[in-house]
Amino acid sequence: MEALELVLFLMAAIVASGIVGRFLPALSLPLVQIAMGALIGVLVVAPAETDLDAELLLILFIAPLHFNESRHADSGALWGSRWGIASLSIGLVVATTAVVGFSLHALLPAVPLAAAIALGAAMGSTDAVAVTELSKDFRFGKRHETLLAGEAFFNDVTGTVVFRTAIAFAATGALSLAHAGEEFALDLFGGLFGGAVSGLLAWALMEFIRRRGIDSPNLHVTLELLLPFVIYLTCKQLHIGAVIAVVVAGMTMSLLPHRHTLQTARQRMQSKGVWDTLGFILNGIIFVLLGMQLPRILQPAADGGLGDPAQLFGIILALTVALEAVRFVWIAGMDVVDCLHRKRPLRTLCKGKHVRSALAMTFAGSKGGITLSLMLTVPSTLPGAGALPVHDTLASITSGVVLCTLLLANFAVPALVPHKAASRRTRKQVDAEARVIMQVIESIKEDAHLTGSVTGSAAARVAAGNDAVDEPATAIVMKRYADQLQDLLPVASKDIAVQGRAVVAECGELYDRIEEIDAELREAGLYANDADGSDADDPPSLTAHFRVLKETYAAVESIQAQALSRELEYVKRMAEGGEIDPKHAKELRNDVYIQQLAL
Repeated sequence: MEALELVLFLMAAIVASGIVGRFLPALSLPLVQIAMGALIGVLVVAPAETDLDAELLLILFIAPLHFNESRHADSGALWGSRWGIASLSIGLVVATTAVVGFSLHALLPAVPLAAAIALGAAMGSTDAVAVTELSKDFRFGKRHETLLAGEAFFNDVTGTVVFRTAIAFAATGALSLAHAGEEFALDLFGGLFGGAVSGLLAWALMEFIRRRGIDSPNLHVTLELLLPFVIYLTCKQLHIGAVIAVVVAGMTMSLLPHRHTLQTARQRMQSKGVWDTLGFILNGIIFVLLGMQLPRILQPAADGGLGDPAQLFGIILALTVALEAVRFVWIAGMDVVDCLHRKRPLRTLCKGKHVRSALAMTFAGSKGGITLSLMLTVPSTLPGAGALPVHDTLASITSGVVLCTLLLANFAVPALVPHKAASRRTRKQVDAEARVIMQVIESIKEDAHLTGSVTGSAAARVAAGNDAVDEPATAIVMKRYADQLQDLLPVASKDIAVQGRAVVAECGELYDRIEEIDAELREAGLYANDADGSDADDPPSLTAHFRVLKETYAAVESIQAQALSRELEYVKRMAEGGEIDPKHAKELRNDVYIQQLAL
C-alpha cells in the first residue's frame, strides 16, 4: 500500500508541476518538480523516507531515457566529436574530482581526503535529464550541443568508477589502481562492444518479427519499451558498462536499415507518442524523488547538527564556484585546441557569441540524481573522520551543490544563449505565418453559409439576409486560428500586428456571440427541436440540446478539415511566390499534416 501511495504522490506531483510551471515561466520544469518533491517530503511522512538507490535509478529511469535519446541522436556528429566527448567524459571528470576533492578537504579537514575525492568524483557526472532538456530548448551551437549530449551519455562511467575506488580506500585503507583500471576498461570498452552487439540483435529480432507479417504497432512499441531493461540487466550480469551499452545499442539500431511501410509509419507515430509521455513521466519522477530527499538531508545542516550552518553554506558556494571554474577552463581549453586544429585565428574565441556559448555550456553541466544517489551510499562513519557524521555532511553538501548547479542552469543559460523556438523564426517568417492564418480565417468566414451544420436551403435563407458568420461551429474554428495569430503578434512587424489585432478582435466578438447566433438560428426555424420532427416553437428538450451539441461538434471537425486544406494551399502559393522559404514552408506543411492526422 505504501508503494501505491508513493506512486500516486509522484504522479500527482508531476501533473501539478506541469500546471504550475505554466504560471512560472522563469523556472524550469525540473526546479518546479524538485520543489513539489520537497513539499511532499515535508508534508507527507512515508514517501519522505524513500531513499534514492543508484542502481535502481539507473535501470528504471536513466536506461530507458538514454536508450530513447540515443536512437534519435546524430551519430555522425557524435563520432566526429569523439575526442572532445572523451575529453569531457574522462579528462574533465578526473580534473573535477581532483579540484573539488582537494578543495573540500582544505575547507573541511575533518572530512578524510578519500571521502572528499569520492564527492568530487560524484560531481563529475552531469544530470543527463537536465542537460537533454536544455540542449533541446536552447541553441548552444552545433559543436557544443553535440559535446553536451555525448558527455551526458558517457561520463557516468568515469565518475562512478573513481567514486567506488575512493570510497573503498576510505573504508579499508586499501587502494588498487589495477582493479580500478580493469573496472573502467570493462565498463567502457565492454559497454561499447556489448551495446553494438545488443543493438544488432535487437534490430534483427524486430526485422524477423516484421518479415513474419507481425506488424502490430502495439507489439513493436512494447518490445521497444522492454529492450533497454533487457540490455541493461544482461550487460550488468556480464559485468560490463550497462548504461553505455544501452546508449550504443540505441545508436546501432538507428544506423541499421529499416523498412518503410504503412505499418512501420503507424508504429513510429505510436512509438513517438508513447516515448514522449514516458519520458515526461520518468523525467518528472527523477526530479520529484530528488526533491523528496532534500528536506531530510538538509535538516541536520539547518539545525546546526553538522556544525555552523553559515560555514557549511560557504563551503557549498565555494565548491560550486570551483566546480564551474574548472569546467569553464576545460571547455575553453578544448575550444582553443579545436580552433588550432581547424587553423582558425584564436581571436574568434574572444567574440561575445563564442564566450557566451562556452559559459552556457559550463552552466548547462548541472548535477542531479546520479550524483546525490552515489553520495547516499557513503558509510555513516569512516576511519579518520573522528566524530564527524561523514554521511550526513557529504549528503548535505552534495544536495546544496546540486541545487546551486540547477539554479545556475535555470537562470544563467537562458541569459547567455537564445531559445531555439525564438531564434528559429525571423520576423519575416512570423509575418508569413500570420498572413497564412489571416487568409485561412477569411476563407472560413466566406464559406460560413456553406459549411458546418447550416447547409442547403437553410443556408441559402441565412445567406440571403446576412453575409456574416451564421453558425456557432464556424465561430469556434475562427477563434482557434485567432488564438494562433495572437501568439505571433508580439514578434510580428508593425503592419501585420495592426491587421492581426483587428482580425483577433473580430473573431473574439463572434466567439462571444455564439449563444446569440444559436438563438437566432432557432428563431429562424433552422433547428428542429427533436429527431422526431416536433415543432421548433415547442419548449426545448434535453434531447434537442444534446443533438444540436453533437451536430456542432461534427460541424467543427468538418470546418477544421476544410480550413487545414486551405492552409496547405496558401502555404504552397506563398512558397511559390517566394514569400516563404522552402524550409519554413516544409515546417508549416508538417504542422498541418499532424493536425490532419489528429482529425
